[in-house]
Amino acid sequence: MYKIAILGYPIKHSLSPKIHNYWLKEMKINGKYTAIKTPIKNLEKTIKNLSNKGYKGLNLTIPLKEEVLKYINSKNKIVDIIGAANVLIFSKKGHVKGKNTDVYGFKKSILKLVKNKRKEIAIVIGSGGAARAIVYVLIQMNYKKIIIYNRTKKNAEIIKKDLLKKHSSKLQTKINCENLKKIKNNIKKTNLLINTTPMGMKNFPNLNIDIKDLRRDAAVFDLIYNPLETKLIKESNKRGIKNTNGLDMLIYQAQKSFFYWLNKTPKITEKLKKILEKEIK
Repeated sequence: MYKIAILGYPIKHSLSPKIHNYWLKEMKINGKYTAIKTPIKNLEKTIKNLSNKGYKGLNLTIPLKEEVLKYINSKNKIVDIIGAANVLIFSKKGHVKGKNTDVYGFKKSILKLVKNKRKEIAIVIGSGGAARAIVYVLIQMNYKKIIIYNRTKKNAEIIKKDLLKKHSSKLQTKINCENLKKIKNNIKKTNLLINTTPMGMKNFPNLNIDIKDLRRDAAVFDLIYNPLETKLIKESNKRGIKNTNGLDMLIYQAQKSFFYWLNKTPKITEKLKKILEKEIK
């Protein structure tokens, strides 16, 4: 039987077990996907333990995507560039390979959201592993300017430094970093607003930013999927601003993760989406 798990802290909110166990059943594969609460201090021990128990691999979520790089034997180009991994693949000899499917998931989701929209200024809120993946994709999409906002400006500047170090000097995108308190200064100019933090997630405080000055032709992407409508999404709907939550991104990155472990690509269906939406509600 294939054994796979997701590690994170908190982890109760995760829909990944629902998604992967659905696919395992649909594809008649003998396997089980579980969620394991794992604070940073237990990460190394948990990885070694699960690898020794014959697990096929792991997903990683908040706050482990950057920390896990310490325990990887090899990584692909994207992980090296952005400095975050959300997938581990175990070999029988104990070799741990790191990959990132957040990039794939975000890219598939964002292309639908910003189709026919100007790619000038994007605001990214947060400085974790998901933020790194997103800034990387926005650079590939040739946004003219990306502003990373975080409660601790220094953490945003680390992302900028890491990504600039890995890109060539020909980079066309300008990257700025600011304290989240100053977001009002640029919100009226932005074409795309993205929240990568857990603020607004179930059992977390709301992301308290005022979007009344956000352009109506802008787009909003909130990576949170539980609840389906965060305060940010509700405010966007009230103002008629095109938006999306993180559910599609979650499913797309899960699809790519599944392929990395089992070399099979599961189908994304409306039936699966409805099951997940029902679970959230």
